[in-house]
Amino acid sequence: MCEYIYENGKKCRLKPLEGSKYCVLHIPREEGEVLYGERLKEIKKEAFEKRLKVGQTYFEGVDLYDVAIKDFTAEKVLVFKNSRVTNLIMDASLVRGLIMINSKVERVVIFESSLETILIKNSSIFGLNILRTEFSSHISIRDSEVKYLMINSTRYRPKEEVGEEKAYGETERIVGNIEISSLTGVRRIGINTRYPLLREILREHGVNVSESRERSVRARNLIIRDVSFDVSPRYKRRVRLTVAGFHGRLHLENLEVFGHIEIRKSYLVSPEFVHVKVESNLVLRSTSIHTDSTWGMTVLPNLPIELEVGGFIIVDDCRFNSPRAEELFYRLARTSWEKSGDFDRADEYYYLEMLAKRKAKLQSRKKGLKRIINMAEVWFEWLFADLTCKYGTDWKRPILLWLAAVNLIFPLLFWTTKSVEGLSSSLSFLDYEYFSIVTATTLGYGDYHPFGVGRIIASIEALFGMFMWAVFLTVFARKYMR
Repeated sequence: MCEYIYENGKKCRLKPLEGSKYCVLHIPREEGEVLYGERLKEIKKEAFEKRLKVGQTYFEGVDLYDVAIKDFTAEKVLVFKNSRVTNLIMDASLVRGLIMINSKVERVVIFESSLETILIKNSSIFGLNILRTEFSSHISIRDSEVKYLMINSTRYRPKEEVGEEKAYGETERIVGNIEISSLTGVRRIGINTRYPLLREILREHGVNVSESRERSVRARNLIIRDVSFDVSPRYKRRVRLTVAGFHGRLHLENLEVFGHIEIRKSYLVSPEFVHVKVESNLVLRSTSIHTDSTWGMTVLPNLPIELEVGGFIIVDDCRFNSPRAEELFYRLARTSWEKSGDFDRADEYYYLEMLAKRKAKLQSRKKGLKRIINMAEVWFEWLFADLTCKYGTDWKRPILLWLAAVNLIFPLLFWTTKSVEGLSSSLSFLDYEYFSIVTATTLGYGDYHPFGVGRIIASIEALFGMFMWAVFLTVFARKYMR
């Protein structure tokens, strides 16, 4: 019998190879290559496939090269424990789960398969790829060393809940989660990211990769916590964490990312950032952020403290269901650009921040007289702060408004009402325009004067002219003299 002893104290019952005390699955590859040379790879492959066919799904202490599990169906969990594998490829398989504990694997690829659970613990993996896969329980990758982690087009498909648990909503919190925790030496984590070489790698192992459209990654919760990223200088300026096309709750906790975080084309439900430090930039692009009242009371007030970004925060083409959340994210973006001295970009975020603040007032639950006063404040703010100068961020707008009003709108009003008289009995449009300019600049030469309704129009124009010049001088000074 093989001399390998399992953790439970029992010996392996397989026949040892000739010239060795271990069976074909347990013989170390260094020893086996001395005995069989290159033939060892094929011998191990045939032995592993034979054990699968007879229903064995528990592999402890095995030392294998390339393991290809294709079109495999099993009611049991496939387990690799205390093992060493070069490449583990699972393709179009239906198994209860895949568990990998205390193992060392160069590359793991789970492709177009269906499982209840995936558990990887206390293992060392260079590249872990979960692609176009469905799971009905959870995916947990923790306490391991993983260099590259990619999860694409993977979705949670819940099983039908039965019994009292369903009636009272007492399902396990772990169900539906993708948990990535306590990893070390990480170079990159990617959710729905592209890896051009992976297609070639799969084809080398006999996996036919179709050109089907990539789908979003769906889970109840995507939890990334206590991950230690590789601090090598060559990786510090790269995107280290990408979340693209994800639908669900995003929870980032206890992370110090030596590089960039990018979140794009996702639908985030009540995202949480707890003790997150990003050394470079945080990018939110084409993403919807949906929050509830509980998130607004618990997470929102602490977000500026919990999230620290050394570079820039970029919020581009994002949608928020909560104006308070929208206001906060734009404020964080504005302050990050102000620190660098890029006030033009900071002004863009300041304008969006003020729009969100105004939107929050519109959604106020005040009733009666208070609501009427609140709506009047919003209207006044739009007219005198937004329309005139975009909350002090656009110095060109007051000039264009002044020119349009003084040279076109007010002369037309005077001309249509015939409410100006002067030296000549008949006035041309140029005369009305001249009177409009004199009124707006408060020169008051006296050669023309209004009467009747013209007095009201002239008074309004005089106030408008002074106000717009004051706005222009204030905005211009703010933009170029700070």
